[in-house]
Amino acid sequence: MPRLQPVLRSMMTALVNSLLETPAEDGDLRLARIAAIKKFIRRNYRNRALDVDEVVAYSFLSRRALYDLFEDEEVQVSGYIRALRTLEALELLTEANSWKRSLTDIAEASGFTSLQAMRRAVREATGSSLRDVKENPEVLQIRAAELRRLTGTGREGPPL
Repeated sequence: MPRLQPVLRSMMTALVNSLLETPAEDGDLRLARIAAIKKFIRRNYRNRALDVDEVVAYSFLSRRALYDLFEDEEVQVSGYIRALRTLEALELLTEANSWKRSLTDIAEASGFTSLQAMRRAVREATGSSLRDVKENPEVLQIRAAELRRLTGTGREGPPL
């Protein structure tokens, strides 16, 4: 809960200022904006059309303002989208019946635009190929845990 206090304070500032129709300081709204953008991304990362331009359109910020907003975050917007997609792919690859699904199907279900994009993301995240990942689940679990930490998601996968 202490981790959420700055976000809640920021959201309350935004709410009070909108109700009282008084301007708020940008710094007061920063955390609320980041939280809203991340929530939007978590809801839509499986959509293959989601990219930085879609987030720009959603947030009503310019691309530069969006990147400036995320400058103190561990990953930028595109990296956040990619990390969520990679985590989804890794989890789908480790399901008991994953051998019944094609790799292309897993890539599409994870939001990647192509199988090659998923292969690159998995290799960058784990240092291993898709085949090696399936054969060595320990590496996968370690890297999936790191991606969960990076994206702020729990064990059950990306929250909505």
